[in-house]
Amino acid sequence: MKLDSIKIQQNYEKILEDIKKYSPYPEKVKILFVSKYFDVEEHKALIEMGYDYFGENRAQLYRDKLSEFSDEKYKNIKWDFIGRLQKNKIKYIINSVNLIHSIDSYELLDEINKKAIENDRIINGLIQVNVSKEESKTGVYIEDFKKDSEKYFSMSNVKIIGFMTMAPFEASESEINDYFLNMRKLKEEYQKQHDYVTEISMGMSNDYVEALKNGATIIRIGSKLFE
Repeated sequence: MKLDSIKIQQNYEKILEDIKKYSPYPEKVKILFVSKYFDVEEHKALIEMGYDYFGENRAQLYRDKLSEFSDEKYKNIKWDFIGRLQKNKIKYIINSVNLIHSIDSYELLDEINKKAIENDRIINGLIQVNVSKEESKTGVYIEDFKKDSEKYFSMSNVKIIGFMTMAPFEASESEINDYFLNMRKLKEEYQKQHDYVTEISMGMSNDYVEALKNGATIIRIGSKLFE
């Protein structure tokens, strides 16, 4: 795919304007490029345009792609993992990932911690919350998380710095707003107990404005940047 740098920049600037317009703390918001559809050459072109924060969602492709970005000039690129993570695939991302957005169970968290210990790393992570209780989505229900919250914060080598969620694609604007408001309340509740709980990853190309209004600090944008 031929990437149109002017169009991408215009779309990026529009999102920056929306951040200033809708976020209660625009200086804290980061735009995460959802880069799963790009091959290595397209990804290099994006980096040449000046973008440096990307989210991948398949562990083996993440590993293979990052092997192409080992040069010194790529050392400041940040790579987050945003997809569903199987326990046997943690090994593919553990040594390079900046932030894992999709810790959707305590069992997965425990396994990530074991791999982090083996690799002598402290990993930053987000708990994936199934805020709408959709059966098709993974993630912890808010009430279940609250029952056992302290065990999620007890890992030696995984630091839980916030939460991630996805609203149902077919939800109305008011429903999305309610879901995202619940996430904001959850983050604020646990930030009082753990001051490093600072991040909410929510909002994608179709609903990032509602996410911004409710305090998202990371918005995961894909198609909106290239339309």
